[in-house]
Amino acid sequence: MFSSRGISIKLPENPNPQPLKWWQSEIIYQVYPRSFMDSDGDGVGDLKGIESKVDYIADLGAGAVWLSPIYESPMKDFGYDISNFTNIDPIFGTMDDFLSLATKLREKGLKLVMDFVPNHSSDLHVWFNLSVHRQEKYEDFYVWKNASGYDSEENPIVPNNWVSFFGGSAWEWNEIREQFYFHQFVAGQPDLNFENPEVLHEIPAFLDEAEDPNRPPNSIPTDYSYWSHIYTYDLPATRDSLADFRKLLDTYQVSDGKERCMMIEAYVGSLDKLFLYYGTKTKPIAHFPFNFEFITRIKSGFNGTDVENIVNEWFEKMPEGNMADWLLGNHDQPRIASRFGSELVDPFNMLILLLPGSAVTYYGEEIGMTNTNLTWEETVDPPGCQAGPERYQLFSRDPERTPMQWNFEKNSGFSTGDSTWLPINPNYKELNVQAQNETNGDSHLKVYKQILSLRKTDTWKYGSLEAYALENGQGFGFARIYKGSGFIVLANYLDGDMIINVGEHFKDIPDSAMVYTTSVNFQPEMSVGSFISTKSVTIRGKHSIILTFSKSENEKKNDTWVWTIVRQFLKFYI
Repeated sequence: MFSSRGISIKLPENPNPQPLKWWQSEIIYQVYPRSFMDSDGDGVGDLKGIESKVDYIADLGAGAVWLSPIYESPMKDFGYDISNFTNIDPIFGTMDDFLSLATKLREKGLKLVMDFVPNHSSDLHVWFNLSVHRQEKYEDFYVWKNASGYDSEENPIVPNNWVSFFGGSAWEWNEIREQFYFHQFVAGQPDLNFENPEVLHEIPAFLDEAEDPNRPPNSIPTDYSYWSHIYTYDLPATRDSLADFRKLLDTYQVSDGKERCMMIEAYVGSLDKLFLYYGTKTKPIAHFPFNFEFITRIKSGFNGTDVENIVNEWFEKMPEGNMADWLLGNHDQPRIASRFGSELVDPFNMLILLLPGSAVTYYGEEIGMTNTNLTWEETVDPPGCQAGPERYQLFSRDPERTPMQWNFEKNSGFSTGDSTWLPINPNYKELNVQAQNETNGDSHLKVYKQILSLRKTDTWKYGSLEAYALENGQGFGFARIYKGSGFIVLANYLDGDMIINVGEHFKDIPDSAMVYTTSVNFQPEMSVGSFISTKSVTIRGKHSIILTFSKSENEKKNDTWVWTIVRQFLKFYI
């Protein structure tokens, strides 16, 4: 049910609700392998390093680990140019290292999500070599076109004006085949031709190697400046190919009984287009497409009304029977602490982790890691390098990919080497896991763990949702209630105090509630575990609070209300 002042969504409240599947309930923790933990001192993160930190991830309360590509690659785009889909790149370790990591994750009850890139391969992949030489079956594995003509010096002219995501023509001439091949990204990443059914038939070879669900990112081209990519962008044929992937995954699930999930990264410009990637009941595609609304629509100067609009629109337009999902950043987007300041790290984590739906945490978000300011000489990301020294900061994704900040030691504990593949952020001496674990006070990390504990309750899993912008957009709040017990999240996004009478905004709220947790440096008079009146809750600028209440408190409120009526009736009768 939707109201004019916000949304109120009722989820199942029966005594025996169906258990949620892992991808519906667990936090997915995204690890960028090069930057998480280095085990051998070469300055690059690896699989053994990740394995050494599995206990940390489990202790957070996450339920799955998503690895960015670790496959064999020439690393022209840091692993997204794959030359062998079924082998591990030596920079990350060996297949034995991978199996050891998978075993450790399984022992800790964590799912493993592999980042699968079906849009393209490396130009060093055996398929491309066979296609270049027009070998039977592989001749049309990639998108090949003849030159549109030749210039005065007999140089071949590109087939059309299509531009790659990283700039320049999307066509590259191959001297051996004497044709152009299409690449939406760097020239070393030729696009696979999924109009050829033989390409899809090769995918099972990869899936046979996978231990857990697979996510196909970059399946959809991203919108690049200046051109309208009507022939390569968000095509029905793309969704048809993805539906074939889903059908293939479902076949594997039926055959071996393992729960599989397909998540899709698609920058398509509007929710109406994005929701097409859920598919239909008869032709499903993604279990969920990644929700980038808090990345693309929340800008500097935002307020609670902007947040309400995003949440409201997602639930209003999402096709029936599907699951929402939420995230704040990834390896391609600036970190939330750099976009809006460290004060809003906790309010945003409370938001995305406690709304109904799946959620993804990008490594370091739990401690409020920030982007690292890098010089031109330190830049290694292809789009940044291609942009040149004057414009690299507009395009480089390096700042959000710098190494995880573990402790106060050399290289923040990430590596024992003399150098790291990207510089460590200088703020590691104040901002790191050890500091936030050991502090006597509160910290982003402690708050994050408390949030994830609340996510494991029946209230989060099965409770209702009521959500509104507060105080003319100064803040945003939502309540989740299940069988009379629940929690309320209240966030103030602007400067200045916000005073809320919670009961005026939300239904079935008792007169008092317990402070479950707050953002870092909240008012000292509202200590965790204390009970406060819900009739007047003061929230300082750029802070947030979670209040919890039990069924007994609601019953006490209702009993008092009933007794007051009876007493007044008896008084009148007498």
